[in-house]
Amino acid sequence: MEGALECRTGTGMEEKMDRIKVGNRYIGEGCPVYLIAEMSANHAGSLERAKEIVHAAKDSGADCIKVQTYTPDTLTIDCSNRYFQVGNGTWQGENLYQLYGKGYMPWEWQPELKEEAEKAGIDFLSTPFDRTSVDFLEGLGLEFYKIASFEMIDLPLVEYVASRGKPLIMSTGMGTLEEIREAVEAVRKTGNRQLALLRCSSAYPADPKEMHLSTIQDMKKRFGLPVGLSDHSMGSMSAVTAVALGAKIIEKHFCLGREIENPDASFSMTPAEYSAMAKDIRQVEEAIGEAAYGVSPQEESSMVFRRSIFAVRDIGAGEELTRDNVRIIRPGYGLKPKYYTDVIGMKTDRALERGTPLTFDALEKGAILFATNNGNTEDLYRWLSEKEGKVYRIENKLTPEAVEQMRPSFIISFNYRHLIPEEVLDLMPGRVINLHTSLLPYNRGSGPNFFSFLYDTPKGVTIHLVDKGLDTGDILCQREIVFDEEKETFASSYDRLLAEIQELFRENWEDIREGRIAPRPQEGSGSTHRMREIASIREQMPFTWYERIADFKRRFRELEQ
Repeated sequence: MEGALECRTGTGMEEKMDRIKVGNRYIGEGCPVYLIAEMSANHAGSLERAKEIVHAAKDSGADCIKVQTYTPDTLTIDCSNRYFQVGNGTWQGENLYQLYGKGYMPWEWQPELKEEAEKAGIDFLSTPFDRTSVDFLEGLGLEFYKIASFEMIDLPLVEYVASRGKPLIMSTGMGTLEEIREAVEAVRKTGNRQLALLRCSSAYPADPKEMHLSTIQDMKKRFGLPVGLSDHSMGSMSAVTAVALGAKIIEKHFCLGREIENPDASFSMTPAEYSAMAKDIRQVEEAIGEAAYGVSPQEESSMVFRRSIFAVRDIGAGEELTRDNVRIIRPGYGLKPKYYTDVIGMKTDRALERGTPLTFDALEKGAILFATNNGNTEDLYRWLSEKEGKVYRIENKLTPEAVEQMRPSFIISFNYRHLIPEEVLDLMPGRVINLHTSLLPYNRGSGPNFFSFLYDTPKGVTIHLVDKGLDTGDILCQREIVFDEEKETFASSYDRLLAEIQELFRENWEDIREGRIAPRPQEGSGSTHRMREIASIREQMPFTWYERIADFKRRFRELEQ
């Protein structure tokens, strides 16, 4: 089969139910939309016209030309009573047997048309309507089959087609959810897993208001199969919209011209219309692409127009950065705007002319970086700043680039370990410390205060080196604290822990700075908690910071029981 398009993913595809394989082509998720041109009755009784349609469909962007294999006698009986008269729509007043006779394609044409399709490089597909047509198409070596909406409920026929072991594309027009499930099960019970479904409105032409294209997404979720659209509406709007909603197959009736009289001409697309639709669909596919974040190649040149931090006045070496001398402006050669509050108050290590982008390399070297965005740490930050001078608060995640260029003497985290990536630890071994409101190794991670009371573990505060684990670094110093749970609330206990950790830090900072405290490994397995544990508990029972700890624990024990 020539002209096959490649899917975006290439391994293990035959095992996926959201794709089918026709020849050397995959159809479904991650693959280009498969475009079917339905010839139907548009041959208008001429084999030469049918061959011309095959080539016109290929030239118009179709991947497949589809025909129908039936005779009036395989579809119905020659009867003129009221049951066999079309009461409304495009074919109002027609007798079924006579109507199918007008649209019928002689079976002896189909080997020639299949050969013509192979010459043109377009897939050949047919819809069988009874067992004899299936057997005939098997003799042609047809590689896959189409089931029409009206035949979807003919479960014996569906099962017979599926038993050939070849891929099926099944329209679901008028089908209830139960009927579609039954048809899918009829296919699966034969062991055939090569199935795709088409949303369809079996009206000719279909009213866009009746198409409910959102069903495409629902069908994909329910059945886990490739889903497309058999579109009988006028124009290409519905087809293009369906692709945007995830349709992987589009089928449209195709004719050389609507002036050529036949039962299907009035709602069929001309080559120019089909070609325009195919181009629109391919553009929509490109626009949909894959989930992607960041800068696209086309956007690279626009990056310079983003905002960044610039010197807007001449700044002397050692001068403090303020909101007056640095601003967030275009272009984007300086630090990202998120660092603005971090750099305000820092000093430069060289003079900067007005219009110079601010970089980490221009900032004072050897400072202490205090990593926190918690207002409760303000007192300690102020104390440390007065004592050491060069102390800067960092509220954004540090980067290796920032650390390499600023060369800080220490990084101090106040329960904000997540601001410090592992790469930074490699740059500053033994000089990154964390202040933790628990008595490690107990209650690492989230909610240490909360869990220490809930599970009756030792309580206290710890200053430790930061390593690549979660609060697992060697301990520098710690203090155990005893609480009266009948009097304390969670809020008051947390306030006390904050006061204790700050006092412990003040008492030991000089020894930590000068390396006079030998770090010791944490002993025992301890315990670790995550935010989802807190969320789970608080979903089950009300929580307030101002409830007495003992009262909350009693309610928690009752819940456990």
